[in-house]
Amino acid sequence: MSEVKVDTISERTAAGGVTIDGVLVKDGVATFQTAAGSPLVFEGATPDAFETTFAITDPTADRTITFPDASFTVPSSGFDSIALLSTQTASTSASVNFDNTLLTSDYKVYEFKYMNVVGSTDGVQLQMKFSDDNGSNFDANHTGGFFTSYTGASGTGLVYDAVNDSVQEAFQKLGTDQSWDAGDSMGGRVTIQNPSSTSFITTYQGEASYISHHATIYQYTTYIGGLWDSLAAVNYVRFEMASGNLVTGTFQLWGYK
Repeated sequence: MSEVKVDTISERTAAGGVTIDGVLVKDGVATFQTAAGSPLVFEGATPDAFETTFAITDPTADRTITFPDASFTVPSSGFDSIALLSTQTASTSASVNFDNTLLTSDYKVYEFKYMNVVGSTDGVQLQMKFSDDNGSNFDANHTGGFFTSYTGASGTGLVYDAVNDSVQEAFQKLGTDQSWDAGDSMGGRVTIQNPSSTSFITTYQGEASYISHHATIYQYTTYIGGLWDSLAAVNYVRFEMASGNLVTGTFQLWGYK
């Protein structure tokens, strides 16, 4: 075995760098260039048949991972327990849809977050639909309650109006009587439990806030809770206005293991 002992290895030219078996050292920066994508292998304290390997996915753009100025232990699990799975933006769209490539058995809980939602028509509610055949049909299986609090110059209150409940409907209302005047919008979230289960019905809860479509302006906060009364696995979720288009709106899907 050959052995070379030196104190310093310097670049031959300022622009050339030094390459050592796939490692480029240039201007004090080491770049590991390997086709395998696993350029870092650590033996550990004991030289044996076991090593720790850092595997690098082939990047499609420059990436930066920053370590904090602190001592910490890397957890052995949990890195993928919460994930942002999709972000979709409405732009005069008939609906925003999340299909069976996103709603799978990989996550037990899914959360939809929506913001800056504006419809094309005043006084029309945002609603959510489920499908078990990837959007081909939206069966009338939604049963849920709907409760609203309001605050405005003319007073405050709590409202339960059964007309907004869903009883074996093809949709669940997420708000009612929203204003889509200039500057007004709606935001909220819906959490869905275990939609891929075929042993239990799928349950969901949510809340939203928005401005009411009335001569007297009120801030509405809506709370919903319901279920999709079927043992079929939900694999498609649609957001749409009861009539008209979604002029704007950002919708995110998060997964929780």
